[in-house]
Amino acid sequence: MRVLVTGSSGFIGNRTALYFCNNGHEVIGWDRININAVYETFNVDLMNPEEIRAALKSFLPEVIIHCAGSADVNKSVADPYMDFDGNVAITHHILFALHETGLKNTRFVFLSSAGVYGNPQSLPITEETPLNPMSPYAIHKVMCEELCKYFFVNYDMDVKIARIFSAYGAGLRKQIFWDMYQKYKKNGRLDMFGTGNETRDYIHVDDVVPALYLLATTKSSEVVFNVANGVETTIREAAEMFASIVGVPLDKVAFNGVVREGDPLNWRADISKISKLGYKPQIDMLDGLKRYVNWVNEQV
Repeated sequence: MRVLVTGSSGFIGNRTALYFCNNGHEVIGWDRININAVYETFNVDLMNPEEIRAALKSFLPEVIIHCAGSADVNKSVADPYMDFDGNVAITHHILFALHETGLKNTRFVFLSSAGVYGNPQSLPITEETPLNPMSPYAIHKVMCEELCKYFFVNYDMDVKIARIFSAYGAGLRKQIFWDMYQKYKKNGRLDMFGTGNETRDYIHVDDVVPALYLLATTKSSEVVFNVANGVETTIREAAEMFASIVGVPLDKVAFNGVVREGDPLNWRADISKISKLGYKPQIDMLDGLKRYVNWVNEQV
């Protein structure tokens, strides 16, 4: 099977491309840089529809895993225009290029975010939970989802939407655990935003990728899927677990009570739909954090 991974040098994109390669598929990546010699990477300008169409005609992918895009809530608040281009515009251009080149049977897997749910009224969060985006990033993900659904409904395009919850793992140089490590190295403390009672449904990247593989290769009439572990963990529990791994005393884990703009309060996913495709989480939180700390230690 010919597989195209956009954003193939990114946190999830590179692992996804390697996973498909290891499973015997022909893979190419689209990205501005090439970090892996296992598969070919091409620098396709995703803001140029003509260039996208030409690249699609050249490879004729049977599956596209669309990992490219801006993925930073705080940056989206600071620069929503950049985030719009990095999410909505490029997704728009790829979908229309697929349609215009007649590749309607190509399966298009879009990486969305649990951020589209905002603060849900109840848990667990199902795929039918009303959407309530709280940041430009989340708003733009909703817009991308609507584009995907437009092509599904009007042109019978084969699309799947993966609403990924709080992904972490080796290679991620931002977000909560990267920030924790920087704070630990700087002053031996973990001074955190929020109250500590906020919750997340964490999923290790090595569980995300097999879930994406299932979405790309399994027949299903469903379009939208939660990609998570179905486990609710407080930020305090996660911080204290991290502290225990790196050797920070628990009395040096503190929360300032300030919830940042765009940050949700409580998340736990219902993963019934993805589980019916054969998804089974493999990496628990403690093991995942130990792997992450080992990786970060190798970077310094």
